[in-house]
Amino acid sequence: MNKLSILFISICLVITAACKKKSDDGTTVKQANREPLIGNIGYNVIYGRYLNLQTAFNDFDDEVQSFTAAPTTDGLQTLRSKFYKAYIAWEYVAQFEFGPAAAATVMLETKSVNAFPSDTALIKTQIESGLTNIPSTGSATYSGFPAIDYLLYQKSQTAQQIVDSFSVSTLAARRCDFLKVVSSNLKTRIETTFKNWNSSGMNFIVIYTSNAGIDLGSSTSQTINMMVSDLENVKNYKLGIPLNIVQNAVLDPLVVNPFKCEGYHSDSSLVLAKASIEAIRRLYRGITVNGIDGYGFDDYLAAIDKKQLDVDIQLQIARVEAKLNAIPGPISTAVQDPAGKQAVQAAYDETLTLLTMLKVDMASAIGVMISYGDTDGD
Repeated sequence: MNKLSILFISICLVITAACKKKSDDGTTVKQANREPLIGNIGYNVIYGRYLNLQTAFNDFDDEVQSFTAAPTTDGLQTLRSKFYKAYIAWEYVAQFEFGPAAAATVMLETKSVNAFPSDTALIKTQIESGLTNIPSTGSATYSGFPAIDYLLYQKSQTAQQIVDSFSVSTLAARRCDFLKVVSSNLKTRIETTFKNWNSSGMNFIVIYTSNAGIDLGSSTSQTINMMVSDLENVKNYKLGIPLNIVQNAVLDPLVVNPFKCEGYHSDSSLVLAKASIEAIRRLYRGITVNGIDGYGFDDYLAAIDKKQLDVDIQLQIARVEAKLNAIPGPISTAVQDPAGKQAVQAAYDETLTLLTMLKVDMASAIGVMISYGDTDGD
């Protein structure tokens, strides 16, 4: 064998080795070009969703300034509508708790800005004390989206009574200030995160779309991990806790927790849960904010000869969405009725199945290790 032949064979071996990876069970994982995947998700999904969130929340914060300057029932209705849009926009970025969102100086993460239920007693205490800033840590139970949900939709009060609490009550000025400081804090976190995704900040979009590996720090790995983590939050907190389920076990079948639902005060728990699953579905398929079906994990699975797994995953996502659609009204109300509780349980069960498919089957097929903090045992 001449030197040229030996060189050619060596190059082939290197290329072959570069296209394969050993999975945890020792089998070979087929790989394909991941640049189209992270390119589309980075530029057309993540970037667009953060832009939508920033736009929606800035619109809400502007309305906060107008409302607190002159509270009216019409102003409250407008403020609620804009908050609703911003809350849903948040659900579409909750899968991206890495990079800029996870920075210690920002922490635009579920545990920091969407920890529900809020501690309403603590919120009242903070209002009475005249809180003027939100600490970076230890404030999740009285700030973020759930705190605003409580301030604008107190179930025990009429719209006029809520307006009065911002206008004529003894703590009206402090309540206005508290709403403004909570909104401003969220606005800053969102703006900083989006800035660091684009060229006006650290330009993380370039870092993300350039990291085409599948190691723990790669873009593919981080995206899959956080997509699975967000789905786990849907199962555990949006559906499980209201059913009194912890670590896949019912603590007491006679007890439910309607007050621990996301969006409890605004009765938006079901809408927010649906938004979460839709966000995951669109991320999985690489659907852009403009509705274009781009290169997603479905395409990547097809590229590595795992088309049947993609079919199974998409069918399972559809089952989850169908079960959520079958829940009558907000989850907080549904769990208090036998038929409604059964519908929520059915959605929980299908979500658990989907979680296993993404967390185990898809991650294994792609060759990604699930490494986020997981104490649920799935």
